[in-house]
Amino acid sequence: MKIILVRHGESEHNVGLTENEDVSLTKKGRKQAESLGRRLRKENISEIYVSKKLRAKETAQIISKIIKEPIKGEFEELNEYDGKILKSRLRILFNSRFKKLKKLLRNISKNKNEDETILIVAHGIANRIIMAYFLELPLKKQMLRFKQQNTGLSILYWNETYKNWALDSMNDTSHLEEKLK
Repeated sequence: MKIILVRHGESEHNVGLTENEDVSLTKKGRKQAESLGRRLRKENISEIYVSKKLRAKETAQIISKIIKEPIKGEFEELNEYDGKILKSRLRILFNSRFKKLKKLLRNISKNKNEDETILIVAHGIANRIIMAYFLELPLKKQMLRFKQQNTGLSILYWNETYKNWALDSMNDTSHLEEKLK
């Protein structure tokens, strides 16, 4: 099994047009999502899961249309996390939302020995938390240092030999033309 984590395209919030958290993609963000969709055609994605935030849903919808795979579900658990809360490991470990996220991730990855590819379209911090969960890394502020660009993709895969998740690539933006980075 492969799990591809994608950060949404550039949003109005990313470029300072609004303080509102639930915003649309910019024109550049839509172009980024289109470019990513073309890159993901070769991945044979079997399921798409997405955050309930508009910028992530718009990104997933663009990708879904290009790769001709419907979105399987929208989940609040994939919404962005507040970076200030994450400064304390205990706050996140006992947070009910994080517990729900772990349950969702267990369900998504329950058939890890099967040859399928799951796409998760979410947010920078949310994707870093997901990576930490699968890679069994501590949720400390150091995890926040792993930057993820708009439409950057990270690929995790189940390593059957070692019975663990491994990181294949992180924050890959090679699908973007220079002007879209």
